[in-house]
Amino acid sequence: MSPTIQALQEELAQRNLELKLINAIDHIRDSIHEPAAMLAAIVSLLAQELRADLCLLSLRDRDTGEMNLKAMQKNNHARAGLEEFINRDLAERAIALSHTAVWTGAEIDSELEDGVQVAAVPIILNHDVHLGALLLVRSDQPFTTAETNMLDLIEDHIDSAVMQGYHFHDLEQRNRELETIYQIDHIRDRVQTFDELLNEVLAEVQKILKSEVGFIMLYDNGGERFETRTSADSESNSDLFALSAQTNVLDDLAHRALEQGELICENYPEQAIHSVMGLPLIFNKRIIGVLGVANHYGERGFGQNDRQLLSAIGSQIDTAIFESMARRHLREVLGRSVDPRVMERLLEQSNGSDFLKGERRVVTVLYADIRGSTSLAEETEPELLVSFINDYLATMTAVVFENQGTLDKFVGDEVMALFGAPHQQEDHALRAVQTGLAMQKAHAALLARWQTRGIKLAPIGVGVATGELIVGEMGSAQRTDYTVLGRAANLGARICSVAQGGQVLISPQTYEIVADKVQATAVDGLQFKGVSGRMTVYNVSKVTDPITE
Repeated sequence: MSPTIQALQEELAQRNLELKLINAIDHIRDSIHEPAAMLAAIVSLLAQELRADLCLLSLRDRDTGEMNLKAMQKNNHARAGLEEFINRDLAERAIALSHTAVWTGAEIDSELEDGVQVAAVPIILNHDVHLGALLLVRSDQPFTTAETNMLDLIEDHIDSAVMQGYHFHDLEQRNRELETIYQIDHIRDRVQTFDELLNEVLAEVQKILKSEVGFIMLYDNGGERFETRTSADSESNSDLFALSAQTNVLDDLAHRALEQGELICENYPEQAIHSVMGLPLIFNKRIIGVLGVANHYGERGFGQNDRQLLSAIGSQIDTAIFESMARRHLREVLGRSVDPRVMERLLEQSNGSDFLKGERRVVTVLYADIRGSTSLAEETEPELLVSFINDYLATMTAVVFENQGTLDKFVGDEVMALFGAPHQQEDHALRAVQTGLAMQKAHAALLARWQTRGIKLAPIGVGVATGELIVGEMGSAQRTDYTVLGRAANLGARICSVAQGGQVLISPQTYEIVADKVQATAVDGLQFKGVSGRMTVYNVSKVTDPITE
């Protein structure tokens, strides 16, 4: 056979091998969609067809930039120890190439045996994006120029396979994010209380991110942290005792996350907390808290995928936590001040914060206290008096709630109630008057019971006034109340002070609103501190058109 014919046959065989490999790689791409399995199949194919003792495929991590081994095929087990020479550093050198190169041990400063060669194939997308590197090790014969040219050719199909794997991974990641959002939404819809929400969110965060510890730090309106909740995975070896010694790590990361307004992920290889992420929860420019996870295992810690999942969780729970915090705060401020039915109505109408901020509103205030309470205290045994006062206050509170009023406060035996706040009531003045009369009736029944136990006659006087007042949550960091400020509040208290036992006295403004629904007699010539001139108030004896709901 002539040399020319032989050369043509060799070239034809080479072209056939190229086509075979290209078709085989394309078939793998079409039939195997899972990235790891697809890359493993490509490496196995190349190792077999190119008679390589060892074939490795490394890709640059899209998050860290580090070269990571993704697939390896070893065919010649007689060649032990090759893996220690074909390492990450060699992969880093290979990815920097512009085309396939063949190295010997001397060229790569390695103790490879004589005759062993390494074909280094950079995987490059569009001539400038270096994705990774393919390393093939062969000892039986050197790589030919035709083979290195072929590797450059099929590299175009390998980079497509890598990108296909990335797209598959990204789609899976997006599906995980959507599934995560669904799970968090399900928690939001299902749980009833603030504590349940936080506990279930922490449990779901740990599950999704495969973390040992989940934590959430909550902040009040002033930006001060008021609660830190931490949960350890019951199936891991995590120990919150060990974590408690590292709280400064979590505190520092949370502070930086809030300061920068973005998720922060850090690795601390030498500490008990190896990897930690913290996501600031900020709703409508208000700091809510920080949600995070921590682990003490693993070499790399949390990655880009974990950060995306935590961000997806945060995007779903910041509103829920804000609303739940507002609802909880509303319950804390008004839980003892309004009837449970009214509370549920308030929660349905708003997230709770608007009711407490403070506003000017026309409302009606009611005061009721015991006439002669000083002498009653002097003449009654302390235990008996306390029992009576407690019964009295409970009875008056029940009457206020029955008429959908808001209990403002107790001052000794004085009861202060609001009508028309925090929820709007068009009939707030009539409700207050009707409540005052109901209080007189309930107190009479109360006295009838207690007189047999030694309580002397102690009737109550009621004063009612209507006007524009400032209403809202007022107080200190230690204690706040929902209350009112303004002239009408002061007037109501002063009218109550002059009311005789059994009377319900109302201000002129209140009477003007309810005149056609009550029977009342004028009480003329009263002088009140802070009010110029004398005032006529009205003693109500009956509501002729009562509220029946």
